[in-house]
This record gives sequence, C-alpha cells and structure tokens, in this order.
Amino acid sequence: MLFRVSTLITLLAVPSFAADYHLSPTGSNAGAGSAEQPWKTFAHAVPLLSAGDTLHLHAGTYPERLVLSGKSGTAEAPIVIRAAENEAPAIDGSALTVPAGGRVGLVVVENCNHVHLRGLEVRNYKTTNAARTPAGIQIEGSGSGLKVLDCKVHNIWQSSTAEESNGFGICVYGTSTTPITGLVVDGNEVHHLRTGQSESLVLNGNVTNFTVSRNHVHDCNNIGIDLIGYEGSAPTTALDRARDGVVRENLVHGIDSAFNPGYGGNFTTGGGDQSAAGIYIDGGTNITVERNRVYGCNFGIELASEAAAGSTDHIRLRNNLLHHNHAAGIIMGGYDHERGTTRNCEVRNNTLYRNDTAKTFGGQITLQFYLEDNTFKNNIVWANEETKQMVVHYVKGGTATERAFGPRNVFDYNLYFCGGNESGIEFGLNPTGNGADQGNKSYNGLAAWRTAVGSDANSVFSNPGFAVAVPGVNPAAADFKITASSFAKDRGDPAFIPAAEEKDFFNASRRANGRVDIGAHEFMTGLQAWRDTHFSLPDGGPPAGNDDDPDADGVRNLVEYSQGMNPVLPDLHLSPAGEAAGSIFRFRYRKQAPELAYQVQSSVDLGAWPAAIPPEQSDGSGSYWRDFPMAGGSRFVRLAVSQ
Repeated sequence: MLFRVSTLITLLAVPSFAADYHLSPTGSNAGAGSAEQPWKTFAHAVPLLSAGDTLHLHAGTYPERLVLSGKSGTAEAPIVIRAAENEAPAIDGSALTVPAGGRVGLVVVENCNHVHLRGLEVRNYKTTNAARTPAGIQIEGSGSGLKVLDCKVHNIWQSSTAEESNGFGICVYGTSTTPITGLVVDGNEVHHLRTGQSESLVLNGNVTNFTVSRNHVHDCNNIGIDLIGYEGSAPTTALDRARDGVVRENLVHGIDSAFNPGYGGNFTTGGGDQSAAGIYIDGGTNITVERNRVYGCNFGIELASEAAAGSTDHIRLRNNLLHHNHAAGIIMGGYDHERGTTRNCEVRNNTLYRNDTAKTFGGQITLQFYLEDNTFKNNIVWANEETKQMVVHYVKGGTATERAFGPRNVFDYNLYFCGGNESGIEFGLNPTGNGADQGNKSYNGLAAWRTAVGSDANSVFSNPGFAVAVPGVNPAAADFKITASSFAKDRGDPAFIPAAEEKDFFNASRRANGRVDIGAHEFMTGLQAWRDTHFSLPDGGPPAGNDDDPDADGVRNLVEYSQGMNPVLPDLHLSPAGEAAGSIFRFRYRKQAPELAYQVQSSVDLGAWPAAIPPEQSDGSGSYWRDFPMAGGSRFVRLAVSQ
C-alpha cells in the first residue's frame, strides 16, 4: 500500500516594527539615533528610514538640505519627519548655495509614497542667480498619500532682477504619467517670499485628489496659491492639469507683485504691475474653492487659463470672503484674446466687499475674454464707494466675436450694494463685441444691467445687514455675518439644495429655514445652530426634533438645548434636578437659551401642572432654583420649556 504524506508549512509574516529615531544639531551619526543619542545629519538618517518610522527633529538649526527620493511608507505606516514635541527645529539654507538645474528644494520629496512632513520650519534659501530656482519644500514626480502639515516656510528668495527668474515656497510638480495623488497640504504658514515669475504655494501638472487647506499665505511678491495646467509639466496634455481637489479655509493676504522685478517693480519700494491673485486656478479642473478669506492682494481669486488652447473649468467657487483687494475680488477669463477659456464654473454664495481699493475700475468682479456657461448666484457684492462698479466686462483687441460677452453666462439672486442710490451703481459689458473697445458700454442701475446681460432678474440692491453695519479697513471675519433682520436672509435661489458636505464660510450648514441665504454666511437662531452643531440639521427632523431624545436619557432635545446639554451623550448631571435641603425641596435648573420661555410647574397628582408658587432665585451665574416646603404630602416638580 502506498501512503501519501503531506507536509503543511505555514509561512507567517514577520511583523515590522516602526522605529522612532531622533536628530539633533548637537548629535552624532555614531550614536544610536535614540532620544539620548540622536543622530546629527539628514544625509545619515534618511537612508535608514523605513515604512512606519518617525524621525524626530529636535530644536536647533539644520544647515543642510533634506532630500527623500524613492522612499515609501504605507497608508497604515507612513514615514514621518516631524518636529519633536514642543520643539522648534529649523532647516536653514543661509549657508547653502542653490544648485543649478531647475527647481531645487531645501526640502525635497521625490517619487515617494506616504511621507509626512510635520511642524518643520524651512527658511533662508536664497539666490541672486536667475538661472537657479530655489524652493522651500519641493514635491516632485509621482507619489500617493504625501502630507505637508503645520510647517513654516519663509524667506525663500529669488532676488535676481531678471524678468524670467523663479522661486517657490511650496511647489508640487506632477511630472510622471503616475500622478501625485491624495496629497494634503494643511495648516502651513508660507510668507515673506520672493518668487519671481512663480508662486508661493503651487500644484502643477499631474496632481489629483488633493486637499490644500487652512494654510496662511501672506506677504509674498507673486501669486499666493496656484493650481496650474497646460504648462508642459506632465508627459501628456491630458494629464497636465491639477484636478479633482479642494482648496479650503485658507487665509491669504499681502500678495503684491508691485514688489517684484519680474513685473517692473523694486523689492522694497514697489512700483511694478499689480497682477497677482491671492488664489489662482490657471488651467485646473473640477476643483472646489471654498471658505477661503482673501484680502489685501492684487486680485482676490482668479479663474483663468493662460494657455491658448486650454481652459479652467468645472470650478466651484463658493462661500468665500473677499474684501479690500487692490483690484477685483474675483477675476475670470483670459486677459487678452489669445488666452484660454473659463467655462462651466459656479460662482456662488461669496461675499465681496469694497475690493478695487486701488480704483482700477475693474469692479468687484472683472470678466475678460472667453467666458462660457458660468453661473453667478447668491453673492453679496458691495462696491467700492468711489467707483460704485459691480461687474465689469471691458475688453480690447481681437475680433468682434472674441470681444463679445460669452454665451450662457447666468447671473441671479445676487445682492448688490454701496453707499448712495441704486441708480448710481455701474455695470460694464461689451454685449456684441462691435466697435473694438468702443463696444464697451456702461449700465447704471439694475434694470439696465438686466436688459444688457439677459439675466439677474431676481437680484436686488439692498444693504445686506452685516453684524457690523459698515465693516472697516481691518475687519474681523465675524463682522461679515448677517443678522436676523438682514435683507440677505432667506433670499438666495429657492431651488438651490446644497450637498450635505457643503458648509458656509463659518463652517455651518449652508441652508436654514428651508432656503439658502445670500452671501458667505448662513444665519441661524441659537436653536438652529445647536441642532446644526450636533446633527447638521438646523431645521430639525429626526433625530434633531424638539421632542426627540437620541441619547435616550429621558430628556428631550429642546430641554437639553435649554440646559446646555449634549443631545447625543447621556449627561443627566446637567439636567434639571431636585434635592432635599432640610425642610425644603430645592429644584435646580439653568437658562442657557435666553430666547426660550421657562416655567417651573408643580403637581400633587401628575394630572394638573400649574405654575409653581415659590419665587425663582438665582446665583447670578446662570443657576436658578425654587424652594418648596417638604410638608403637605407628595409633590412633583418639572421644568416646561417652549419657544
């Protein structure tokens, strides 16, 4: 008889253990890389990093480039290079010469996956050589899951006075057929840069599914945040566009190309052409630009394409606050008849306030060449009091067809305002393109504008009613909230239903009272805001209704709101309660929502509930109580709350 003997061998994966390594300017590469024996240089440490490892940079100055090439972590186990807890390391290029050969970063992440940079200061990388291009943080090639978080990038200077010189704060270039995808650039401060013809924070080429959020970009001499296409960065035209991303909650100010020799200016005295936008979508597609605040820049936000055959399209520009920029708050289209098209963009629920401080006479919204199928709705547009210009489309050059206002651009449900009367406000349009620049026509008042543009029928001229009636030159963002009596309240497009994830400028739900407000802020009552905080349902509905009890603690939502309770967590210690105190029964409660009506009621049989007789007492700090005598049999006490 033949027996078959089988041997089963099970191969078990050997777990890899993530390591914590340490680096210090006073360390030694002969050490163990521990907190007690930190290494000294990036050149020694970086080759030793593997998936899951964290390199902690301790306080001090690192006079060395940090270069990662072909390094990869995983989504579960990234490679992290970060500032040590509560320490402030600085990667400083003061003693370095910017190498020749195109973009060169002080920090470089090239063809890497799942590498995170956190809390690093990158500074003082400078050149006067126009042939060299310094960058603070450079991400290049391809890669997935890359993150730049809470870093500070400043004093990266291209100080050549030659027109064609370049420099960057943070630059991301997708140069491969494999994209840079899943990129997150969040919480960084990028400031005091000299970038020549280039940008402070840029995504260029084959970059997709990105998030650029909560960055503070300021005091730079060219564009603040830029999303670019059609510059030949990627191998094919189809891939050569920043796309499918989000630009959210960034603060951008002090962007001024007047101090850039590339625009005819001087680094210290200015005098150059002012043409830099705080946020610029130049050839990008399918990008949401929301909840950003841009002020004190040459332009607020620009949607255009500098490539003749390219376009900027499918951009959702919504819920942004744009004020006191030198020229227009929003500018769209090619600046001459040889530039690309801006099409299928939605400009909605933005607040524009007293832009065009330099009196360029470009209005709050400047429209240029090649605009098709764009929508402008639910915006507050408060003009500069001197120019009184709202929307301006004045063009020169090209053919009559090129000069004419593009097809199917729709305006509606906007709120226009400035000091004076409606008859004094001005709109500009070249409706037919005929007569060269003589075809440009101005229209005073809404009626004339509606006829010229063929839309805007439901728009109005009215004071929007901000929290601060007339915000000053240095306003807080909250100054632009609307009030309960605001004309903008519940006046937006009644057919508009926002997506669940859309929020207003202040991160609240975009629609309350069944209708969106005009502008970047959605007004809510205290109860609506409470519902929105806990349920994202400002108008109620299960489980946010007044009588719902989603945490099953026996306290209904309206009472929970009145007591400052959390409706999704059991917190009965905050609910109304009674206690015996000698010969009295003390019933305690709070009045956290002063707009509600409060009544303490008592009953002896749970049938009738008359108002309580004992007087209300308070400690003056938000606590209230009523004292009931213990004699006389059983007594029940409750708090009734109503709107």
